[in-house]
Amino acid sequence: MLKSSNLNSIINELTISDGEREMETQQEQQPHPVKTPSDPQPATTTTSTNNAGASSQLSAGILAIAEPPLDRVRGQLKELIGRQNKIYIDLSKEKYKLDCSEVAKLNDMMNDVKRYKEKLTRIKKEMQNVYQRTKDLKKRAANVAACKQRDYQRKLEKQQHEESLIGSQGQ
Repeated sequence: MLKSSNLNSIINELTISDGEREMETQQEQQPHPVKTPSDPQPATTTTSTNNAGASSQLSAGILAIAEPPLDRVRGQLKELIGRQNKIYIDLSKEKYKLDCSEVAKLNDMMNDVKRYKEKLTRIKKEMQNVYQRTKDLKKRAANVAACKQRDYQRKLEKQQHEESLIGSQGQ
């Protein structure tokens, strides 16, 4: 994605190239000094001057052909970068909204975890109390059973003793 700093650098590059093009055009428009035969200069300079003039005319012709499409492309590029920046800003806003909603969901989940942990701790304590009471009740039940067993044994012994006393008297 192109940011505005990239846009500025592209525009600066394009304006610099425009400035160079204008300087070349101004140089082309300046009249070349007319050489007179009385000037004692070699023939090679005239040829190089003619070559420079021809090359500047050629470059001016190429620029005249290529400049309108380049200007159109430059405008389209500015428009595209502007649209990209708008989309980037919109996406950033949406991402922020999603981040905020996710943070809210995360906070809700953390609150649920805290509440469930408290419930779990409370249930665990209740289960430990139930286990302890069950253990105590089993111990008491064992003691009661042992006491009843002893009482039953004593009763049996007493009954057997009475029967033995009755049996020994009846003879």
